Amino acid sequence: MTASEYQIFSCLLGGAVGDALGAEIEFWPLARIQDRFPDGLQELPPHAGQVGAITDDTQMTLFSAEGLIRAAVRQDERGICHPASVVHHALLRWLVTQGVQPGMDIDNTGLIQDQRLHAQRAPGNTCLSALRATRQFGAPARNESKGCGTIMRVAPVAFVAPEHIRDLGLETSALTHGHRTGQEAAAAWALILADLARDMDPESAAIRVVDSFGAETANSIRAALTAPRDAKLETVESLGGGWVAEEALAIALYACLCARDFQHGLQIAVTHGGDSDSTGAIAGNALGLLFPDQVQSHRWAAQVECGDLIRDISHDLALAISGQVAGFRREYPGF
Repeated sequence: MTASEYQIFSCLLGGAVGDALGAEIEFWPLARIQDRFPDGLQELPPHAGQVGAITDDTQMTLFSAEGLIRAAVRQDERGICHPASVVHHALLRWLVTQGVQPGMDIDNTGLIQDQRLHAQRAPGNTCLSALRATRQFGAPARNESKGCGTIMRVAPVAFVAPEHIRDLGLETSALTHGHRTGQEAAAAWALILADLARDMDPESAAIRVVDSFGAETANSIRAALTAPRDAKLETVESLGGGWVAEEALAIALYACLCARDFQHGLQIAVTHGGDSDSTGAIAGNALGLLFPDQVQSHRWAAQVECGDLIRDISHDLALAISGQVAGFRREYPGF
């Protein structure tokens, strides 16, 4: 496994583990979580009848990565490509897995063939409605949503060429969410992840981007940076519920700033009365980069659903980003 593949796999696997840790307790008020898990979350709670079940967060992350891989194939074959459009096509294939037919023709190859990804785990209404309404690859969504559906799937963008991360983060987020803050929070997180992959610490990475975006995104980053590093439940709750992108960014960043290790960081990220699977997935992407050896050896990693797909996609994304479009473990049409 190359260095880049190791990082991508750690990032995507960490996100899947965080997703699985928070899936069952999404929508639970904090008091219920504390009552059910008085010693904190020490194991992955069963969800949808199985331990380690992933949700739409990890599903959409994998399809986004597949889109980036296909974009690299198309660029290699034709010399021209609009990556956001190819990612859009991939997300429309995900839409089909959720039992919804898009309003335009798509292919049925790749991840869409894996029946495990057809599980419907409370997918976000904004993502569903925006994708169902689209009539052109790459066209931005026509809504004013800034939900966390932008940031929970952005991790693969962190590994493209540095000069393209911000714009691609914005463009791929706009495919489903029309509010600028939702797009900016995702782009900011992709940039932070990219810096973590270059061994920057999370505080420095956050400070580096804080003044590059609008007020809502900047304020969420500052809230995480200035909150007491006590990892108390009330401190996490003060950052919001994670339902909107900038709050999810703040919670994930705060978890990373406080984390003693991979497990501790995830426990911070999901233990609140909000969108626990999404904040777990988002934080998990970063914690995977901060503690790569821990995430890959953790007992939860062996339990997480679709671990083989995550490994294969990570391998292929690493090759695609490095310009090697041979040696893939899966087949990718050019679009």
